[in-house]
Amino acid sequence: MKRPYLIQRCELGGGKLTYDYMGSSEFEWGACPASLKRIFASGLTEAESTVVVGGKNVQVFLVAGADFAFSEYQQYLQQLADNSLRLKEWSNFDSAIKLSLGIPLDWKRDIRTNAWFDIDNDVLWTLSRKDQQALSAALSDIQVKWASKETAT
Repeated sequence: MKRPYLIQRCELGGGKLTYDYMGSSEFEWGACPASLKRIFASGLTEAESTVVVGGKNVQVFLVAGADFAFSEYQQYLQQLADNSLRLKEWSNFDSAIKLSLGIPLDWKRDIRTNAWFDIDNDVLWTLSRKDQQALSAALSDIQVKWASKETAT
């Protein structure tokens, strides 16, 4: 497992997963589709983890390939929640957790990120079971669309 560096911020809604524009070429050269192909190859699976923020346990709901080491990844989720992991771009994960706990932020910003995609480690996550189910459904839809394009050629 790699130390996370490329975390794609996402917005999940209306049955679709939309990537936030990150502004770095690393997110533009096909790394996300390549990661999804690796996930699809082993089959989608879901898991839960917990991070601690402000003394409170926060559930994190993950989706990855069947062979993903969820327990090994928890340390990185905690570092992301603590905003102590240096990434290529800001993840917004720590701020989203604080908002979900009702902890006021020091700044005002329109935050739409409700899903994250570690494209180096082939795992996505969100902060609610409902969003996890929607994320799994959106990924399944992508997998079906890609498979139908491959069989059409």
